[in-house]
Amino acid sequence: MRMGRPKALLQWPGSTRSFVTHVTDTLRNAGATCVGVVTGAHHDLITSTLADEPVQVLYNPRHDEGQLASLLHGLRWAFAQTDGAWVMSTLVDVPGVRVDTVRALADATGAGHVLAVRPRHGDRHGHPVVWRREVLPLLEAADPSQGARLVMRALALDGRVRDVDVDDPGVLTDVDTPAQYDALAAGRPVRDD
Repeated sequence: MRMGRPKALLQWPGSTRSFVTHVTDTLRNAGATCVGVVTGAHHDLITSTLADEPVQVLYNPRHDEGQLASLLHGLRWAFAQTDGAWVMSTLVDVPGVRVDTVRALADATGAGHVLAVRPRHGDRHGHPVVWRREVLPLLEAADPSQGARLVMRALALDGRVRDVDVDDPGVLTDVDTPAQYDALAAGRPVRDD
């Protein structure tokens, strides 16, 4: 825990809300009606933070297997909640995504051959990602050490990813270190370390 506490519980600058509640607020304000938060080692702390929030807390017993295991845990739960074709996933350490960006990504889904929708800011891709139900078996078969990255690359090479250009640097703002958190809190650009 290099941040001194779980990243989900870091305070969102300028508010009394945590990263996790800021992210879930953003999703709900963008129109999400069913929001789940996948937890692992810090389940009890995060659950208590979310006690009064309209979200489902989902403990992943396989969280120690890496990010792909948590993504799959969340996607399986989400697809079980709906008969819809699409589910959005995001990361708690990419907390600065704007409501209008979430809406733009949701609006970019549709029929056709596309299996994933992702934001693009400049020449880089970020989060959140919207996954089509049919991608679940591909993620389940993926190498856990590589996470979803190789699946996304393969889908992109096959023309099955829709990139949505957004004017939102929050899609790339990954807060993993104390220096990055300090930059976010001070309103400075967060740089990759």
